[in-house]
Amino acid sequence: MPYAQRLKSSLVLGLLATLPLAGACGGATGEEKPGSRATVAIEGTTYAVSDVKFAYHPGEPGYFRIEGDDARHVDEDCLPGVSSGLALYGDLPSGVNSPVELSEKEVSFEFSGDGDDHNLCFVGSKGLFGVEKGTVKFGRVYGGAIAFTFSGDFKRYDGEGGESESTVHASGSGTAAIE
Repeated sequence: MPYAQRLKSSLVLGLLATLPLAGACGGATGEEKPGSRATVAIEGTTYAVSDVKFAYHPGEPGYFRIEGDDARHVDEDCLPGVSSGLALYGDLPSGVNSPVELSEKEVSFEFSGDGDDHNLCFVGSKGLFGVEKGTVKFGRVYGGAIAFTFSGDFKRYDGEGGESESTVHASGSGTAAIE
């Protein structure tokens, strides 16, 4: 068989062999934003969090905020008047001016207790949770997102003025799209 004909046959066979792979990839859809997903574990139950965002304001006093929605109950309140999801916020360490500078840093987060404020609140979690003591550890920044993990001890509030005597441990991790 002449060289040109063998080359042509090899190219055709190679093209035919890759067609199933192209079809398999054709149905995949990418995320609109990098990151933006997390999970939270409270008392043995895991909650999925979507549309996770990281906002920050450098300077004095600098602060950060990580927010996301209860993925299974978007636009539903966990308690009357309290939107469900994740909200971690606190002060930026002195000298931190960008998310990259947060990499591998562990930072405390807080709970203000103002009105409909919460750190954690999910449909079925039997209340909203405000941190007594907790930290967020930031990971690396990549593609417009920042990785994070958190853990802490939280008080449970019933939304009617009552609160638990003891604390509940909760933790989570994910990636947040940087705003």
